[in-house]
Amino acid sequence: MSAPIQITDRQDLAAEVSTFLRHLHGLNMSIVQQLSPILEERQGIDLRLYYILHHVDNGAVHPGAIAQVMKLPNSLITKHLDQLASKELLERSIDAHDSRRILIRLTQKGVDLMHTADAILSELVGRRLARIADDQRASFIATLVALAGDSEKK
Repeated sequence: MSAPIQITDRQDLAAEVSTFLRHLHGLNMSIVQQLSPILEERQGIDLRLYYILHHVDNGAVHPGAIAQVMKLPNSLITKHLDQLASKELLERSIDAHDSRRILIRLTQKGVDLMHTADAILSELVGRRLARIADDQRASFIATLVALAGDSEKK
């Protein structure tokens, strides 16, 4: 059994949580603010469209599945899919197994654009990770992966 949490421990924990969340949000926003204009300038897409390409590449091949994964309304996903289709980055067709559903797949142009965007993102994030000493970086990434897990180990 663990010892009861003291009030000072709670205050320390609350301060740590606040610091963690503030800096995690700051890091995320900083990367987004740096990446978005580069993607728009070099690739002609915004970050939302980039994420949709990735979701399609990772197996979300129906508009409803993309909407569910991205937690966005179907109508907005349809609008974004229209944008990607007009740029010839994806194709839509009738699902052979269920003619009521639309099947989405990336075109080669979409795959190439996504890979180029991935390289841009890797370069930007890689520069930030390079600020951490080599011996600490692996531990930091392992810790981040553990924190990002879906559930706590019991």
